[in-house]
Amino acid sequence: MEKTKEEIIETLGLHLEKEYNLPPLAARIYAILILTDEDGITFEDCLMKRGASKSSTSTSLNLLQNMGLVTYFTKPGDRRRYFITAKKKTFFLSKLQENLNRVETEKNIITLVLDYHKKHSPKKYEEGQVRTQVYLDYANENEKILKKSIKKLESILNE
Repeated sequence: MEKTKEEIIETLGLHLEKEYNLPPLAARIYAILILTDEDGITFEDCLMKRGASKSSTSTSLNLLQNMGLVTYFTKPGDRRRYFITAKKKTFFLSKLQENLNRVETEKNIITLVLDYHKKHSPKKYEEGQVRTQVYLDYANENEKILKKSIKKLESILNE
């Protein structure tokens, strides 16, 4: 069964809330921008589509712009701003970079703990070394794949 556009906006909005720690309205506006087939949506469009106050809508759009997720353009003879998803910081590129940062941080922490145990608790080091190495192997492979995917996506965005 196919979901309606509103159901997809809600599903994507919930995901964006969690992934980007966005307020619900900002997440729904971003979801609308991701799914729109229009050449940008205006502030008034956002108001109509979400039914939120001007203040809340403005705050949400400003947050999305500050995060680099949304940008706007104007049309000649039209004073309105048309909001679109930012091209250089696409959703997929952002997710890949976040995952890479998480993997690199985790690898550094695990290595730090492993080195500490090696120096100060050799028994604990020996007991956990095999399990830890399996996980570090996974993290290293994941890091390689993420770097390769980021490079590939960046080259597509630069075309």
